[in-house]
Amino acid sequence: MPSEQNRRRNPAPTEKKTKEASHSPFAGCSIIITATVVMLFLVGFTFWSLIRIDKEVAKFTEPSPSPTPTLDPSLLETEFNDLSARLDSFRAAVLAEEAAELTLTQEDLNLSIAAHPQFQELQKTFYISDLTPEAIKVQISYRMNGKPKPIGDGKPRYLNGIFTGRPRLDTGQLLIDIESIQSDTGTVPEEFAAHLSDHQITAPYLKDETLGPIMKKITSVELTHGALIIHSDPTIEPPGQKELTPADIDKTRKIALTAFGVVLGIFAVLLVAFLSFNKKKST
Repeated sequence: MPSEQNRRRNPAPTEKKTKEASHSPFAGCSIIITATVVMLFLVGFTFWSLIRIDKEVAKFTEPSPSPTPTLDPSLLETEFNDLSARLDSFRAAVLAEEAAELTLTQEDLNLSIAAHPQFQELQKTFYISDLTPEAIKVQISYRMNGKPKPIGDGKPRYLNGIFTGRPRLDTGQLLIDIESIQSDTGTVPEEFAAHLSDHQITAPYLKDETLGPIMKKITSVELTHGALIIHSDPTIEPPGQKELTPADIDKTRKIALTAFGVVLGIFAVLLVAFLSFNKKKST
């Protein structure tokens, strides 16, 4: 019979197999395979989502734009001179910290878009067709990104139609809360209308030397029959214009640093736990 010493030198076959299994290279391969499968799933899901979204967008968009009407300033010289004089007067009063009011008709607004180079991006894509106390109606040819390569040709698509909404001031910008969109080709989902409503149409003009300082001092806007009335009152704080105080900035910085520390701490704990688990598994 084998001695106790020989049995210790020659471990049982099952014990040896268990130890070899713990060091099996297939354990690491399974992790790689699982990660690859997850990655392929995410990539496939992304492509599937893009294709699905593109099919939905194609229902209410077209491959080419339908340019909106554009006024010719050379045919409206008298009207343009009158508009320029009123704009200059309003700008001077606002910069002088005086209460001012500016009434812009439908023609005034469309003429401003056609005549001023700052509004070049709106030309042939944005035309105000009606103004009422309830809403503003705008004819649009809105450019959208098409299906990206390699699953598509990357060409843009266009939402040609009319939307109605109400103007609103916030953070020195004139925003339009869209209430409905009528496309020339199909029904526009409410989710997309909500997304388009967030489009900051006047954001590019905040840094404009002429328009920026004036926009930030507008205190209210209102609609009437055929006109948009803009008010600037130095005794009223414009919507969304409250600046952060040093105390607010310091508080925000402390919150950001605390959040960063918490995230970093959680990551460190997870990393230590992962390394400890792998160490125990290898032994």
